[in-house]
Amino acid sequence: RRPATRAVPWKSARAVFPRPRPRPRRRPAMLAFVWTVFFVLLGWAPFLWWHWEKHGVVNPMHVVLTMFNAINVLICFWEHSLWLHRANIKKEYKRLKRRGLDKRLPTPLCLFQPITTRQAFSYRYWSVIWSQYALLDPSYADQTSFGFWIDSGNGIVTMPVTVLLSFGATFDDGLVGLNLSPKTIAKLGLVCNYQMLYGTVLYFANYLLNEHWRGASRNSILVVVMANCIWIVFPALWMRVCWGVVETGDWGGLR
Repeated sequence: RRPATRAVPWKSARAVFPRPRPRPRRRPAMLAFVWTVFFVLLGWAPFLWWHWEKHGVVNPMHVVLTMFNAINVLICFWEHSLWLHRANIKKEYKRLKRRGLDKRLPTPLCLFQPITTRQAFSYRYWSVIWSQYALLDPSYADQTSFGFWIDSGNGIVTMPVTVLLSFGATFDDGLVGLNLSPKTIAKLGLVCNYQMLYGTVLYFANYLLNEHWRGASRNSILVVVMANCIWIVFPALWMRVCWGVVETGDWGGLR
């Protein structure tokens, strides 16, 4: 007699051959530096176009000064992150120091790391710039320092005047709806740029007097010097242009 065979429960093809688990979707990422260039162009290129459309020429001084303004607006947003994420900046700074990165920047720098779109529009991500820069000057990881307060304040105070100057330098009637004369805009520009220049000179004097440069490499010192020179030279140029507008009552020097 043949032995009875045991019934094998039927299994579907899906159970026998399970579907492979989908891999997690990779979010598209670009270098933070590319995002930085994009944000600067966003605040600069429209003024170049509008100037060409309205006046039919490309004025080199207008090109240079509106480019600086676009950079300054971006830095203002970064300075917002200096205030909003000051505790995280201090924590990340200490972590980097424990890795032996005191007086030198990490490799790669945060600007040369791939980031997602969400990170690009996040104050939290850009605050890491201050953690890394604090390795060269610890003022930015110390909310009692002059450097911390002057830049946190700049992020709030200088942004609206910077944007207003770009409009005034491009359109004869300035920002539509405010009814501000060229002289009024120029006077605001004088005060704002003097404050930026004066604050930068004081900050740099603090950097030198407290010898934050000691122990740093030449390249690291060069980063600090170049960053501060930008906010001395260009505010001085803006002050010269604004003084001319106060005297003449128009933006003829940028036309």
